[in-house]
Amino acid sequence: MVPAQPERAARGSVLVEAAIASVLLVVLIAALVDFGRIGYSRSRLKYAVSQAARFATTGARLEDPAHPGQALSRGDSIVALIHSLSGLSDPNRLSVTITATTPDGRTVAGAGGPGDVVTVRARYRVPLVAPFLAALFPDGELEITAATTFRNEEFQTSAATVGRAPAGATVESGRLG
Repeated sequence: MVPAQPERAARGSVLVEAAIASVLLVVLIAALVDFGRIGYSRSRLKYAVSQAARFATTGARLEDPAHPGQALSRGDSIVALIHSLSGLSDPNRLSVTITATTPDGRTVAGAGGPGDVVTVRARYRVPLVAPFLAALFPDGELEITAATTFRNEEFQTSAATVGRAPAGATVESGRLG
C-alpha cells in the first residue's frame, strides 16, 4: 500500500498552496481597495477645490451657520465649501491653504481682494490599508494635493455679499478647519 503515502502528501501540499494563495489574494484585494480610495479621494478633492474657487472668484461669502445673518470670511467660506463638497471621510486629515498675490506682486495670506490672483491648495492624507503599501509611506498615509489658481473678479468689498453654496454643499457649524 505504498500509493497511500503520496496522496496524503499531495493533500498537504494543496493546503499549503491554498494558504499561500489566499494570503496573496487578500493582499491584492487590499491594494485594489487602497488604489480605489486614492482615486476617489483625489477626484473628490479636485472637484471641491474647483467649485470653491468658482464660488470665491465673485467675492461671495457663505452665511455663518453659528451666527445666522452674518457672513463667514471669504477664506472661511472657501474652506467650508471644500470640507463640504469633498465628502472625504475624515475632515481632520484635510488641510487648506489660501494665498493671494496683489496686483503689485505682494503675496498675502487669505482670499485677497478684487483683481488679486488667488491660489487655493488642499491636501488630504489617505490612510492606506494594504500593509506593503502603507510601509512605503510615512505614517502609512499617502498625501494627495489639489490646487487651483484664479483671478478675483471686481467685486464690492464694502458690502458683505452672502452667496449660495453650490448644489450638494452643506455648511455646518464646527466644520471649518
